[in-house]
Amino acid sequence: MKNPVAALEQVLSREKELYEEIFTLETGKKDAILKRDGKTLERLSTEQEKRIAEVQRIEESRIGIIERYRAMERLDDLPREISLRDVVGSMDEDSSKRLMRIGVDLKDLLCRLRDLQDMNGTLLNDTMEFYRILLSGIRSGVSLDSGYSKDGREEGKVAAPVLFNQTA
Repeated sequence: MKNPVAALEQVLSREKELYEEIFTLETGKKDAILKRDGKTLERLSTEQEKRIAEVQRIEESRIGIIERYRAMERLDDLPREISLRDVVGSMDEDSSKRLMRIGVDLKDLLCRLRDLQDMNGTLLNDTMEFYRILLSGIRSGVSLDSGYSKDGREEGKVAAPVLFNQTA
């Protein structure tokens, strides 16, 4: 059986790598939103979903490692979930510093990612609002002049149509 602490360090390192990739993709999404490049935004979102699925698998692995650690260290009496601080407390100084460094870096990265995602959400909502305003302006400029012809049929003519002949 592999040492749970070493396995936990590997898992956290891999999670950090994946979140760095997700952060890079999220930065690309910001650029795509600003450029109004829907295809790039869709591609980056698909890539991000793949990384998130892998993070979920790794997270399940991390939970299993923590449970093994709980059993090895007989920590069943803790009324809460085991944190990284609990694991680090039972380690030698070098290992504990390495593991804590990874944990601190991962937490910092997750906070920066959350902030970037919030900003991207705001940019996306602002862009959508911009298009809603444009569309409502176009719609309000369209009217139907209607009436009846001499033979009693309804006639209608669209003034300021929304569709344009783009071949001209």
